[in-house]
Amino acid sequence: MTLALPSPDINAGARIPNGGPLMGLEQIANVFRRRHALILGIIAVVVGMTALIVFTQTPVYEAKATLRMDVPIAADGSDRVQQSAESEMQIETEIRALASHDLAAAMVRDLELLDNPAFSGRKMSKGRTARASQGRIDKAAEQLQSMVTIQRIAHTQLITVTVRSPHPKFAAMIANRYVHVRQMNSMVDRLQRQEGIVAALAKRTKRAGEELRQAEQAVADYRNEHRMLAGSDGTSDAGGINALTAEAVSAASARAAAAAKAAGVSAAAAIRPGPESATSPLLSAQQQRYADLMQRKAELSGFYGSGHPALANVLAQIDEVKRIMEAEQARVRQRAAADAAVQASHESTLARSDAQGAAAREAVLQSNLAALTSKAYRNNEAGVKLAELERAAETQRGLYVGLSGRLKQLGAALVSGTGLVLQSTAPIPQNPISPTPRKTLMAALLGSTVLAFGCAFVLELTDRKLRSAEQIWRLFGLDSYAMVPMLRSGVEKETAARLIADRPSSLFVESARMLLAEVMRQRRGGGGQVVLVTSPLPGDGKTSIAYSLGAAAIAAGSRAAVVELDLWQRAAAANDEGGAADRDGTIDLIGYLQGESRVRGLLTQASVSTQNALTIFAPHGQTRDPSMVISSTQLASLFEDLRARMDLIVIDAPPVLAVRDASNMACFADVTLLVVRWGHTTVEEAADSLVALRSPVDGVVLNAVDYPRHARGRYGDLVQYFNRAGAYYERDDELIQKGFLGKLRDMIRRPRAA
Repeated sequence: MTLALPSPDINAGARIPNGGPLMGLEQIANVFRRRHALILGIIAVVVGMTALIVFTQTPVYEAKATLRMDVPIAADGSDRVQQSAESEMQIETEIRALASHDLAAAMVRDLELLDNPAFSGRKMSKGRTARASQGRIDKAAEQLQSMVTIQRIAHTQLITVTVRSPHPKFAAMIANRYVHVRQMNSMVDRLQRQEGIVAALAKRTKRAGEELRQAEQAVADYRNEHRMLAGSDGTSDAGGINALTAEAVSAASARAAAAAKAAGVSAAAAIRPGPESATSPLLSAQQQRYADLMQRKAELSGFYGSGHPALANVLAQIDEVKRIMEAEQARVRQRAAADAAVQASHESTLARSDAQGAAAREAVLQSNLAALTSKAYRNNEAGVKLAELERAAETQRGLYVGLSGRLKQLGAALVSGTGLVLQSTAPIPQNPISPTPRKTLMAALLGSTVLAFGCAFVLELTDRKLRSAEQIWRLFGLDSYAMVPMLRSGVEKETAARLIADRPSSLFVESARMLLAEVMRQRRGGGGQVVLVTSPLPGDGKTSIAYSLGAAAIAAGSRAAVVELDLWQRAAAANDEGGAADRDGTIDLIGYLQGESRVRGLLTQASVSTQNALTIFAPHGQTRDPSMVISSTQLASLFEDLRARMDLIVIDAPPVLAVRDASNMACFADVTLLVVRWGHTTVEEAADSLVALRSPVDGVVLNAVDYPRHARGRYGDLVQYFNRAGAYYERDDELIQKGFLGKLRDMIRRPRAA
């Protein structure tokens, strides 16, 4: 027979047992309810230890002085612009010098720190620093370095000196004296070193100047010898030749232009306009008057006719004007001819003069060009040696200029120096920087809370224990018939019936009645109902559940019997070799199954005992082969007879994971129950038990449930309402296991009651 089971959720350990993912305020609150003792304990321990450390720690004060790098000033008083890389290098050098061991040792000696109780922790003693060995000074310097922090303020020339000490005045004194000690210890060495460098550099500069003078004199002598003026090299000679050639060509062009102009003037005189076109003001006035008279004549001729006196008068005027015009025109033409002859002669003379001047200039330029060309060839030959001398002089000049500039720079440094200045003094601190109780305790509270919840969530994530009906349904698809509460002293099979009879309104009895109702609801066919009760491992409480179920049936007026078939464990009662019943009223099951007791007599005795008590079939001894006993035909006959005489037969079967007898007994049962212990049985144990049974399981019973703790944990089933619905049950402190807070309240209340 193959058993089909729902696949267990392999991620069940990664969820809160109520099935929801680890997120949200509600889930966090549930985790706190379930793990509040752990969370509060971790917080209390961490905060308590932090408070102990804080309030027993010596306070530490911090004093901070600010230093500034001076801007270098030249000897002439002008600002000297430094390169950025050089400035950065100087600042880094100063920072390293301030943080060096040598400066710390100098601070110890100059300030006699070994004599100061605030530093040494010993009584005041004059001369202790002076008598200290070098090893003691070095240790004191290391101690001082551990107290001092040197830092640069980014993108500035400011450096901070921070001193931490339990003594505020001492911290301020060290921070303010750091720059003075640094300046005093470096000033003499720097001046001596710079003076030596300046002297050597001045000597070298003087020698370079003399060598430069000699090189320049050699260049001048060579030029004088070869009559080469400054700048008389091949390039300048070629430029002069080119210029003279261009001017000669220009003079030749000017000469040709002047000759052509002289010839053109003579030709122009022949084609100059004649005197007929000459005019004068008088001639122009008479021409205008003649035109007016002709117009007047035309008007009078058309109006009066040819014989009218007015017309005759106009004609006489016209004749007079013509005579005057002819005389004036002759005079003007004669004068114009004379002026044209004079102008042509003048222009021809000027053109011939320009041509002669251009020719003379061309001749001079050609002569100079020939001389300059000859000189250029001679300079070209001498220029090789001249270039060598000039290169030597230029090299000496560069060396001399560089040495002079360096000498000037060192001179400027000697005037002002490049060092540190105390920008702002360190005031005496009033409040310690450590410890800070409020901040530290708040940080400890926050950190411990995170740590505590982290531990709680880790426990929740790794928790594989079964705790709720919702979890069992989600993982295995099985109903939980009952959640039996945890009892203070546990439930034994002998006390189950008594508890049900004495505490009918208790939560334990109600869970037993609920289990009985669920079992009877599964009734199949006629006759008595056979229920198989088993568990994954010993100690899960299957026997107490079996007896509680039988006792609940008896209390409900039914006939019930419990058959203990866990034959691997020896019965508690003594072995009665020949009797059918022992002293506690149980019937010897082994004797019956081995044929030592008659069936009819056994059933008769059992039926009589069920009138007021639970009938129990238990082994009075230990059998060598329990498997043979279980597989015997007598066991099947027993259950057939019990079905006819009982309303409920409960089989107390062995644990599934211990032996396989429970799977062999499943054929006798109508209902199979798996008992798991709350918070003890794991998911893997329950899953392996379902597989090992090889037959369907009808329901699960959660045993030994801590109801108050379960209700606080909000595991997602009806038990979470226990605290609000507990008034419906009889308050029995012996039955309900109290939590830590409940026990603490009882301890507080007891002295008051006394």
